[in-house]
Amino acid sequence: MKKSFRVKREKDFKAIFKDAVTRNQIKRRIRHILQSVKGSLVEHVDFVVIARKGVETLEYAEMEKNLLHVLKLSKIYQEGNGSEKETTVD
Repeated sequence: MKKSFRVKREKDFKAIFKDAVTRNQIKRRIRHILQSVKGSLVEHVDFVVIARKGVETLEYAEMEKNLLHVLKLSKIYQEGNGSEKETTVD
């Protein structure tokens, strides 16, 4: 690696690690949302979630709402399927 590309200054290290922390937090949130709706996802479908710029400012609930909306549009998420059981009253 060229010397000009090496990270040497403390400022550069902080910028790199701050971004990594944010990136990992976003990934954990996305995984948690997908895990919580696992029973409502269509089986045997692979998909890729790409977090766009600005997602780091979203609250968890807003991120969940947006992700579920996109999954519904793509017909990967079907509300009411999975572990939720419907009960009928006779």
